[in-house]
Amino acid sequence: MPEDSHALAPLLGSRICHDLASPLGALMAGLDLMDLAGKPTPEMTLMRESVEGACAMLEFMRLAFGHAGAGETCDGARLHALLGAHIATRPRLALDWAVEGALTRVAAQQLALALLCALHALPRGGTLRVAREGPLLRLAATGQIATDPALWDGLAGRAPPPAPDPRRIEFALLSRALAGHDCPISVTLGPDMLLLTLPQGKDD
Repeated sequence: MPEDSHALAPLLGSRICHDLASPLGALMAGLDLMDLAGKPTPEMTLMRESVEGACAMLEFMRLAFGHAGAGETCDGARLHALLGAHIATRPRLALDWAVEGALTRVAAQQLALALLCALHALPRGGTLRVAREGPLLRLAATGQIATDPALWDGLAGRAPPPAPDPRRIEFALLSRALAGHDCPISVTLGPDMLLLTLPQGKDD
């Protein structure tokens, strides 16, 4: 039976993340055993930090690019930790979090993709603020904004989107995710601020 390639893409993302989680978990278990066998060395500490960073990145990728099942929720504190860990790997960036309570898995995925998009606007660093205001999620990037207007106009539906690019695939994925759940995004672009406003994704 023919399958929609757009529906298969997140399933593929989930499968890849699932299969990579096992060897990373085995590495972490091996490091734990080596710690029990003797005093940790600077080299062991560096290895542990690398594996922990890879695990955090993988979990974030699963959220952003994996399958968002109907009825699933994402705890706000856990989501904050995931996004914060991703931001922490990039110099000169800070995350200001003002979201309380859980989000649907759909809304959490859209927020993760929006954050990846917003990072393109802050190549020199800055602050990302995420807030929940009633039924809306707002993501504000402040700093010296450097953007390609075609990407943002395409995301907001003001112009045809550019052809998908592996380096900016999050724009295409967010656009399709929003369209699939009938959740338009508002994009306000200025020289020192980018504001993205998303309705909290419908769980259908």
